[in-house]
Amino acid sequence: MKKIILSVLLAGFAMTVSAESQLSMDNRAILRRHKVMNAMEMPGSKLQMKAMKQYGIPTNHITGLIKLDNAASVEQLEAEGVNVVRVRGDIALVSMPVNDVERISALRSVKKLQLSRPLTAKMDSARRVTGIDKIHAGEGLPQAYTGKGVIAGIVDGGVEPNHINFKKEDGSTRFTSLTHIFIDNTAEDGYSVVNYSGKVNEFTIDDPNEFHGTHTTGIMAGSYKGNVSAATLQGAAGVVKDMANPYYGVAYDADIAASCGDLNEMFIALGMEGILDHAYNTGKPAVINLSVGTNVGPHDGTGVMNQYLELAGKEAIICMAAGNEGALPIALTKNLTATDNTVKTFIHPMYPDYFANYPNLRWGQIYIYSKDSTEFKANVKVINKSRNTQVLSFGIEGNTNGAPTYMSAGDGWTSDGDISHLSFTRYFNGYIGIGSWIDEDSGRYVTLLDYLVFDTSNNATGNYIIGFEAIGSEGQRIDAFCDGQYTAMSGYGLNGWTDGSTNGTINDLATGENVIVVGAYNTREHWCSLDRYSYTYGQGKYPEGQVASYSSFGTLVNGKNLPHVCAPGSTIISSSSTAYVENNSLTNDALQAKVTEGETTYYWHQQLGTSMATPVVTGSMALWLEANPKLTVNEAIDIINTTALKDDYVTTFSGDPVQWGAGKFDAYAGLKEVIRRAGNSGIKDITAKTDRLMVTSAGKNVYNVFLGDAEEMNVTIFNMQGQAVKVVAAAGDEVNVDASTLAAGVYVLNVNGAYSQKIIVK
Repeated sequence: MKKIILSVLLAGFAMTVSAESQLSMDNRAILRRHKVMNAMEMPGSKLQMKAMKQYGIPTNHITGLIKLDNAASVEQLEAEGVNVVRVRGDIALVSMPVNDVERISALRSVKKLQLSRPLTAKMDSARRVTGIDKIHAGEGLPQAYTGKGVIAGIVDGGVEPNHINFKKEDGSTRFTSLTHIFIDNTAEDGYSVVNYSGKVNEFTIDDPNEFHGTHTTGIMAGSYKGNVSAATLQGAAGVVKDMANPYYGVAYDADIAASCGDLNEMFIALGMEGILDHAYNTGKPAVINLSVGTNVGPHDGTGVMNQYLELAGKEAIICMAAGNEGALPIALTKNLTATDNTVKTFIHPMYPDYFANYPNLRWGQIYIYSKDSTEFKANVKVINKSRNTQVLSFGIEGNTNGAPTYMSAGDGWTSDGDISHLSFTRYFNGYIGIGSWIDEDSGRYVTLLDYLVFDTSNNATGNYIIGFEAIGSEGQRIDAFCDGQYTAMSGYGLNGWTDGSTNGTINDLATGENVIVVGAYNTREHWCSLDRYSYTYGQGKYPEGQVASYSSFGTLVNGKNLPHVCAPGSTIISSSSTAYVENNSLTNDALQAKVTEGETTYYWHQQLGTSMATPVVTGSMALWLEANPKLTVNEAIDIINTTALKDDYVTTFSGDPVQWGAGKFDAYAGLKEVIRRAGNSGIKDITAKTDRLMVTSAGKNVYNVFLGDAEEMNVTIFNMQGQAVKVVAAAGDEVNVDASTLAAGVYVLNVNGAYSQKIIVK
């Protein structure tokens, strides 16, 4: 047992925690949140309602992931009342009765239980700046690449599969697999899975108040190229005219496979299983887009969901959004010394006035990690801000083995075993808990703060604030991560207290192996809407060419930097669900294009985020897989790093260079590298032909000549009379040829005596 210390000014008393528990505090915090959600009323805004749905799952069952003991079997789990839905490697996707979680977590067959964490969405020019338009046109390529023969998979919410953007020319759907997974209190296990494959026309949308999945799928694989009424700027004036839709997606010939509905870790994994099954059954390579994530977790790639993604990434290329918290101070790292062995910061409400019934709402979690198993002391503190004096402190001296101590106040917020104190109940309603354990997978000591706290009328000015301190030893590294939903970390300018950092904001799900992590940069600052006016998020807020300020990033405890690369994410115009537009009464000022077919009007609108950048890369991976169906995720990451554009915006960036990753994603240069590395290994539609030659413009009458798998280049240009007029030789498989000295006309460019292509000199 470990001592829990509570002190008020100069007075203090001690409390003790009961016997050690098998159920870690993070799982206990999830269970507590389920309990209190029914008591919390947040009427009014859609954001508040969405928060309730996101965090509250009022059901008798709960989902999660179980890492099985080496000697465990599925039958053993099922005999204990666990519904094992799927197993990948040693990780089982499960549901279980809420009241049975603690008993199940203590079973010998359970090496580790992680209850599902809620995941949040991570929200024409993109094709041009990444070279995708060149790939579609087959410019200098042996063929055009459009994703044909590849499964473009996605797991998201707000998917409208019958949007015109996902139909073939004959009107049939391009969705070859579609699953809806959602919370269902009437179902035996608390959720339902409905497969609409083969009957997509019977499905409308999983959430009529959400557009996210329709938007991201449109970027990845939207295919509508017919006429739309689209807004465009002509000088300073806006006009609306009929034109060929400029907002189609990247892999517009790929088969689309999707899972949609409610988003938590188990549902995400289960949806991915359906896509992987579909790819296996059809014998096609697959890529999966995950524009979702969480800032809760160790950020070291060791979580159970990270381990699941690593296993799944062996069968499909997975692209993951870096996150949209890059401008928020929600991380904190400090290397302790003998003379400075303490780190202190405050829990700062990000929306102090937004929730009328909950002033200065602090709602979320902060994980505090040691770099290894070395323990540290941790205290929760209430501070009088105007005086920078301590009013209340309680905490732990070491490992509580997952057993938490909660302080609570106010009706509906207290649970059995909570402690209370007048100095807390006077200024706050809600609860805050603290507990610690050794994480089995990473071997790191971790302390968790779990809180839902808001001010009472006695704290109407917000003078009393809540913070925490960690006290360690010389040479110890402390990492703290806030979930970033409603709170951040701030020093409030008080002496001895530290502000949070933005390095460390990376999506926790992105920190493992076998995933491509995508940040965002800006390609469009202004856009024209159907009301003929030009709009921006704020002049200079998202300047073109720069990394997006919101794009998350981080240096992990092992030194790994993420994201891998940045792609266009601000501002991207893509398809939006009709249900969302009409249910939310969006008008022309919010829309950039539309078309009516029959009785339905389909819409396109702008959004920004790493959610939008990620499907640019996901769709491009489908193009690369079309060229080499055996391309692996690690090969793709290496090619991305090798070919990313490092322009002046990247190399002269004044901020943290980790935010850029390798630079700007270049789909075209990457595809050339895919071909180069594949050589004569049987690439579909390339080595079946003799033409491995690519000739592209590198300037006026200057041509870049590329021959996949060539060790040397002997380039000869012949005029139409068969006379050699220019010869260039070079080592390797690529060379620039300057034809500007030749007379205007048509010529034949021949490489190594076997590969030829006509060129025009102007």
